[in-house]
Amino acid sequence: MIHKNCDFSDLLDMLIQIVSQDKPDRHSKKEAKSPTMNQRLALQKAFGAACLAGSLAAVYPSKAAELGIGEYFLGLTIPMSGYLPPPGIYFSNTFLLYEGSRPALTANFVADIAQTAYYLDADVFGGTFGFVATIPFFGDSNSVPVSIYRQYADISSLADTDYSAVLGWHAGDNNWCFVLTGFVPTGNYNQDRIVQTGLNRPALDFKGAYTFLSQQTGSEFSAGLGVTINALNTATDYQSGAELHFEWALNQHFPFGLAAGVGGYFYQQLTNDYGSGDTLGSFKGRVAAVGPLLSYAFKVDSQEVDLSARWFHEFAAENRTQGDMIYAQLSFRL
Repeated sequence: MIHKNCDFSDLLDMLIQIVSQDKPDRHSKKEAKSPTMNQRLALQKAFGAACLAGSLAAVYPSKAAELGIGEYFLGLTIPMSGYLPPPGIYFSNTFLLYEGSRPALTANFVADIAQTAYYLDADVFGGTFGFVATIPFFGDSNSVPVSIYRQYADISSLADTDYSAVLGWHAGDNNWCFVLTGFVPTGNYNQDRIVQTGLNRPALDFKGAYTFLSQQTGSEFSAGLGVTINALNTATDYQSGAELHFEWALNQHFPFGLAAGVGGYFYQQLTNDYGSGDTLGSFKGRVAAVGPLLSYAFKVDSQEVDLSARWFHEFAAENRTQGDMIYAQLSFRL
């Protein structure tokens, strides 16, 4: 479903009218584990993917990776990013709210992200192997000020989907894993709109993650480092550069199911954008964030359930939207 007050062609017409009707004077001047934490962790391991789906698009040429964002969901995989749960099938539903801005753009979007994970009951290279599928649904609204006018549009649609293969190990308090994620451009994309739910570019993400979890005290330290390699957007002939993402968490797990801590992420574009659609040159995006983590694990009859929330406040953004990201998640084993 799409609603718009003005698309790209309307915007160009308006600009022409403004210039022709109002020429200015030449002088004017973005296991201490809680008993059911496996439910949430199973889905988080996959990636922080779920395609951050072009929701910050603008009619202006992007200043970093095209549209100023990447496919990888920053902050989704923490805490416990290096830990894999026991074999089984897990489901998670995550609500995401983002509000941010950058010069000439105000962006707001919500997402409902469904994830299903399957971990094999088999030894693979001495570890645990699994698959994760992520199907996100986005609602996106952006506004762009143009002279005395403000252009506004919104959209609700399926976003880009992604699929991951995960391989992880554990030894005592140490847990680590490797994740390969493929992003598929299934979202609603139109280069003439100021809102999107897809980026129209396939991508691969390679990530390694580590978690130390004290079996006696419940203290946790987690970190994950990955790189996203983007394919060409054939609609705009825009090749986005490679993107690095680093996530970390310090968390304390209590015996009665509560866990609390702090975490954050850092994003840096590594290589330049290029292609005929890149009109601004070698600008690279960057952003950092930090915020609180909270989760509670409990049982409903025999069903294990995990509720979690994360809030990240972004800062030090360059050539990218800066704002606040909130996750609320419900997870359980099927």
